[in-house]
Formats: sequence, C-alpha cells, structure tokens
Amino acid sequence: MASETLTVDAFSNVPLFSCFSRAELARLLNLGQVKSVEPFTNVMIEGELSWGMYLVLEGQVGVYKVNPITGASHEVGQLQSGAFFGEMSLIDELPRSATVQSLTTCRLFFVDKEAFQRVMLSTPDLRLRFAESCMRLLVGRLRVLNDDYVVSQYQLWHKALGSLRGVA
Repeated sequence: MASETLTVDAFSNVPLFSCFSRAELARLLNLGQVKSVEPFTNVMIEGELSWGMYLVLEGQVGVYKVNPITGASHEVGQLQSGAFFGEMSLIDELPRSATVQSLTTCRLFFVDKEAFQRVMLSTPDLRLRFAESCMRLLVGRLRVLNDDYVVSQYQLWHKALGSLRGVA
C-alpha cells in the first residue's frame, strides 16, 4: 500500500489537497498506489477514458496536446515533484484532455476515481471544501492563461504588422 512508503506530510503541500484534514489525507493515501514508470512512458493518452489522477512524487513528465487542425502533438508544459495531473477525471466523465509522458524515471501516486469518491463521501463537508479548492486552482490557471494569451496575441500581431510594413 502507498501508506507504507508515503506520509501525510508529503501531501500537505499539494494545493489540490489543501482542503483535506490530516485524517482525510491518510484515508486517501491508504486507497491510492505508488507506480514507477520508465522514461518516455505514456502515463495517460489524450482522448482515452479517465480513471483517476496522479501526483508526481519523483521525476518529471511532459504534457502534450494535439493540434486539432494539423494533428501534430505539441508539448504544452512539464511537471515535476509535487505537481499533479488527471485531476479533471475526478470531476467529470470526459476523456483525457492531454497526453502525459514520463521524461525521466518517475514515481507517481495514483488515486482512482472510485477511491477518491469514497474519501469524499466520508466527511459531510469535504465535497464542498474540495469544490472550493478546485475553483481557486481553476481561477489561478485562468489568470495565467489570460496573461499568456494577451502576450502571445500582442507578439503575433506585432510580428504580422511589422512584416507588412517591412519591419521585422
């Protein structure tokens, strides 16, 4: 079991779990499992069914999205120890939204959706606390995305208009 090699303290700094008490984190640890993966292993593939979420304990993974127009896959980010992915599967039934591949040898903690739901139902207000935590994380991600979008649009238009004027 995961609890033999991991402690609640390892999870107390994970933003997604900030709303969990130590006892709730301990329950979650007991229901999850540690998985080791070799470099360049697809941990999850965009479009496949979602079964749970992962926390990176050691190593580094790359996150890839397929361009729907060209079909080409592009790296959109990298995650290291303490980061998590697949969390959207805890909330909806939609397929995976990205491919995640190990870039190094990795130790990952996996919690399947059913186990996560059992923990959520164990405390009356945990679902509300978790929803609030997810909203805060989502708002933070949207703020970063908005800033990145504005900067990329500025750069794109600046370059396009500059090339029309003969200025690079």
